Amino acid sequence: MLAEAVTCIIYVPVDVIKERMQVQQRVPAAATHATQNTQYTGSLDAFQKIVKTEGMTGIYRGYGATLASFGPFSALYFMFYERCKAWSRERLLSQSRDGIQINTPVDDGDLPLAYLVGCSAGAGALASWLTSPLDMAKLRLQVQRGRAATA
Repeated sequence: MLAEAVTCIIYVPVDVIKERMQVQQRVPAAATHATQNTQYTGSLDAFQKIVKTEGMTGIYRGYGATLASFGPFSALYFMFYERCKAWSRERLLSQSRDGIQINTPVDDGDLPLAYLVGCSAGAGALASWLTSPLDMAKLRLQVQRGRAATA
């Protein structure tokens, strides 16, 4: 959890800028009303405008929610991943005991790469699906601007 808290010091501002740029709407140009401009022209422009209008709290909006979503995701991911590896190991060992030919021996916990990739992908997908409501709350906090964020 400490590593995630430290990592989020860099990750959250990048994520806030990315999310705000993704949801920005075109606004009419002040002079002609015919030309459309975006609120942010790039990442650096977004960073400068957010800090200028909202301060550093604007750039770290959703820091707590990010930590609250990463913790459960990591816990669920590793739980599912380790359980899948144990299940895969049991399955391969039972096949070798039943006389089914296995290309890769399963000794003291080694699994074939395909099983590791499958366990990793499955665990990530399931953990993401279960924590998506937390991620949505984090996203909504990050894209709020100005007074709407404090209300």
